[in-house]
Amino acid sequence: MTGSVPRRPRVLVTGEYPLVRTAFARLIAADPGLTVAGECANDADALAEVMNSTSPDVVVIDVDCDRRTLSPELMAQLFVQVRPRPVLVLTAHDEQQWLSAILRQGALGIVLKHRTADVLIRGIRAVLAGEAWIEPSMLTLMFGGAARPPRDAHLIDTLTPREREIVALVSLGLKNRKIAERLFISETTVRHHLTSIFNKLSVTSRLELMRYAYSTAGAGTFVPDRDR
Repeated sequence: MTGSVPRRPRVLVTGEYPLVRTAFARLIAADPGLTVAGECANDADALAEVMNSTSPDVVVIDVDCDRRTLSPELMAQLFVQVRPRPVLVLTAHDEQQWLSAILRQGALGIVLKHRTADVLIRGIRAVLAGEAWIEPSMLTLMFGGAARPPRDAHLIDTLTPREREIVALVSLGLKNRKIAERLFISETTVRHHLTSIFNKLSVTSRLELMRYAYSTAGAGTFVPDRDR
């Protein structure tokens, strides 16, 4: 008797330009572990219809357009339609404010368009696993130069020593399994700690947590040595 074939995760690709989104869809379809559920323009109504008809597991949104990037209002409308599915954003623009705006909308990952197809696939797999996808060079670009800590920097004092360790490891982009291995605890324990951290710091995603960690780095907090 033959075993059942594992279901491949379904990816929906959205974007302003048909040729561009089709090119990204073909790159994704070439991976044997993924399948493309469909393509869609960056239109909230069209996206809602395609989401209902294709039931994707993850949505890849190309946020670049004729106006250079999507307006914050349109981007917010798109994110509302795809929740609670994880979102990976594609963009050619690496300005700090723009990337931070993407995080605030709830993206779980960002891939810059100068990167390779392999990075795109790895990013998709990461967000499918519920993990943030952002490379160390982007973290430095986005958060490393923060001039002042956020107004709620005092919330750091509410974290336990263990929670600070976990924030430090999350800021390196480590997944729960790797954090558990590093700290010799279970993945379940890591998840419990993250729930507590999210509540204490009033953040809703790993990327928001990364942003918080890097924005407070100058205050002598928990951003670890990258060479560890």
